[in-house]
Amino acid sequence: MRAVACRAGARLGRRGAYLLVAGVGWLLYGVGVIQDPRAGTVRAAVVLSEAAPLSWWGCLWITCGAIAIVTAWSRCPLRQTAGYAAAMLPPLLWATAYAAAWLLGEYPRAWTGAATWAGAAAKLLIVAGWPEPARVPEVARE
Repeated sequence: MRAVACRAGARLGRRGAYLLVAGVGWLLYGVGVIQDPRAGTVRAAVVLSEAAPLSWWGCLWITCGAIAIVTAWSRCPLRQTAGYAAAMLPPLLWATAYAAAWLLGEYPRAWTGAATWAGAAAKLLIVAGWPEPARVPEVARE
């Protein structure tokens, strides 16, 4: 089992692993938005829900998460860039929606969600810009 995990980790690399974790998180968050959205999410997403139902936005989270998961396994920098772009889209939209809800007075506590989601997108942007660290050859085992 350890050998499988080591091979998977070597295949993913650090950038891919980060993208994989983000993708799984976004996919699961999207399922939650569809199945049972939290009251704060409903109040903060009032701007987005005027454009499309909340279930549609949940599907966007799931789709972007799936793209991130698939591209995490790619060693092609262009594909991973597409995965990072997809992973950044939902939290940027959520940050914007929360900020709008706060500024419009729809949800006074929405500024915390805006900051949190903007931070999630910023972390993805930072990691997307990092080069993959060079692999260190394994020392031969006796």
